Amino acid sequence: MNAVSGTPTGKFPKTAHLLKRADFQRVYKQGRRHFSGNMTVFYLRSPEPLAPTGLETVATTMAAERCVRVGFTVPRALGKSVDRNRIRRRLREAVRHHLPELAQSRGLDVVFNPKRTVLETEFTVLSQEVERAFEVIRKNQEKTVARREATR
Repeated sequence: MNAVSGTPTGKFPKTAHLLKRADFQRVYKQGRRHFSGNMTVFYLRSPEPLAPTGLETVATTMAAERCVRVGFTVPRALGKSVDRNRIRRRLREAVRHHLPELAQSRGLDVVFNPKRTVLETEFTVLSQEVERAFEVIRKNQEKTVARREATR
């Protein structure tokens, strides 16, 4: 569905945000990478939940199983807070447009690590890079699932 401006609409709910430092570290250390001109994208399948205890933990576990969680890291080296926030907002908007493309990849954590060039890049180019990254992630996840099924 398109908005009045012609851009696709989509939601980016709080359950789709990757927030905890431990989750970011796990994606960086154990995950795979996709490099593009303006960013590096790290991705990893969420861990299988053990026996969750407590109401908050159960809700968090259920949310992680149902959706793709996305996080953004914009280091201080990329500029002052105004620039970093603008980079984050532009990336978040591009991700929001293409997030439904990963809807079938449940339980996936994705971290975007942008380069400074994101500030000057045309939004259409940025959006295409995010779309391409999601396409690569989806294909790699399909391969992984196929390999798991073959070994069973």
